Amino acid sequence: MKAKPRRKSNISRRGFIQHSITAAAGLGVMGKNGLLAKNGTRYSHSDSAAGKLTRRQTSELKIKEYRTLGRTGFKVSDIGFGAGDLNNPDVLNAAIEAGVNYIDTAEHYARGNSERTVGEVLKKHDRKKIFVTTKLNLAMGGRKKESIIKRFNKCLERLQLDYVDCLMIHMVPEVSWIKHDPFHEAFNEFKAAGKVRFSGLSSHGTEHSLAGPVKDSMENIFLAAAEDGRFDVGLFVYNFIQKEQGEKILKACKEKNMGTTLMKTDPVKFYSGMIQMFKRSEERGGKIPDRYKKMLEEYKVFTEQGDEFRKKYNLSSEAEVRDAAIKFVLGNPDVHSACPTFNTFEELNAYLPLSGSRLSLPEAAMLADYEKVHGRFYCRHACGECSSACPQRVPVNTIMRYYHYFTAQRREKHAMEHYASLTSRSNSNNAAVCSACSGYCQGACPYGVPIQGLLIDAHETLSL
Repeated sequence: MKAKPRRKSNISRRGFIQHSITAAAGLGVMGKNGLLAKNGTRYSHSDSAAGKLTRRQTSELKIKEYRTLGRTGFKVSDIGFGAGDLNNPDVLNAAIEAGVNYIDTAEHYARGNSERTVGEVLKKHDRKKIFVTTKLNLAMGGRKKESIIKRFNKCLERLQLDYVDCLMIHMVPEVSWIKHDPFHEAFNEFKAAGKVRFSGLSSHGTEHSLAGPVKDSMENIFLAAAEDGRFDVGLFVYNFIQKEQGEKILKACKEKNMGTTLMKTDPVKFYSGMIQMFKRSEERGGKIPDRYKKMLEEYKVFTEQGDEFRKKYNLSSEAEVRDAAIKFVLGNPDVHSACPTFNTFEELNAYLPLSGSRLSLPEAAMLADYEKVHGRFYCRHACGECSSACPQRVPVNTIMRYYHYFTAQRREKHAMEHYASLTSRSNSNNAAVCSACSGYCQGACPYGVPIQGLLIDAHETLSL
């Protein structure tokens, strides 16, 4: 899905920001339009060496480490399979053949096609050797016990399975839902019938979901779940820049022997996609609107620092930093499985070789420097600290998550459709109002992120 052309002014908002951040990280990067070499030559994904990966090459990749998923006792691959946008059965089949045995899906992923694809592939493999998690967003489809039972049985139908290993409440909106009796009653019936083995939950932190506001922080939700004792597995955000909440959750889960699985483990991927999104040359020319001049100065500094960073560590591509980011989370023994989103052989080739790896001292120093240089340009997933400062109640965390899907995961259609759902309700639910604002969110951000500028471009990027 592509955005419709807009009427050109002297310089568009997106064109200005794109120009100002052109070389931001100083790296050759992967974006939605393909590989961009350092000399400016562009290659499509299909033309790149990674894009030409054969199935034979991928099958040579093997998972090197398995970790016990908390009290489930199941030994899962340290690299799990995030099936959020899965529609390519060959990719999942190759991953399983390489030793991946943890699959994370949900009823609404790819409108149910993710579960259907998982089900078709699992027919070819030993079901007992693979841990399958699916999720229900209770706020979106009904919280009553009867609804939960009906929807879960539909999940099993799409998966063509007699049982799943774990059923999660997806995007738990507030702490009180930890004790939501209809879910626990339905789960107990499923378990007694042999349809599920373990329960779990996920959270993206305080935001505005399609079903309404998510009121409590990711940290508070997971600490309450660990204390409750009825949840066996959790899915949450943890990476080398967004550490604080994740480390508290990991500690609480360890104390209660809960299984831990991760999303959003690679903030570098967001940068690479964002930079590629912004990569529009300055030939458009024209007058820069006054409200963007401050942003331009910020991005100039960002660009200069990024170039210095690349030279200091002699980096040829963002993949070197991305690899270190994954090694960072795998180096934490309390992490059981990191679950990147997979739908291409290219992605398998990027992540599977990292199984069993650990961060070296030089890589640790590089990540520390990266955080110093780029940390203030990364809107922390599951943060939400600035939202209460916005007089328009713009759901910052939600919008930046959709922006991440577009720029980092290349799930353009998915991101734009979800953003359109926010827009259809009210302009106060999207970033349309941000360009005329005084920047309350920016002033409230504890990390100094120029979030107003990112929100403005997110709106331009995600709007139909």
